[in-house]
Amino acid sequence: MSWDGQNIVDGAYIMPFSEFHNDLFVNGIALCKNHHWAFDRGWLGIDDDYRIMISRDRFAEEPAVQSREMLNFSKEKINLPISESFMPSLKSLEWHRKK
Repeated sequence: MSWDGQNIVDGAYIMPFSEFHNDLFVNGIALCKNHHWAFDRGWLGIDDDYRIMISRDRFAEEPAVQSREMLNFSKEKINLPISESFMPSLKSLEWHRKK
């Protein structure tokens, strides 16, 4: 597979594995590398309706040419697994928002 920036996916822990040692599917979400980095730093989160939340007060953005500004992702619903047993944990997402 050639890297074109469009189809690379990272698995992001919601509650860090280094602290919680939880490697269950419900403690993870799939993100691109940039959004994984932003998620880990609290620039973006996910609410209880599985919609993206952007922390506008935590960063200033200068988007790359031909890319979408992070703020434009605000309130978008994330793609969810078909099986409810793999849904991201709302408890973990709440923890992430509060950290």
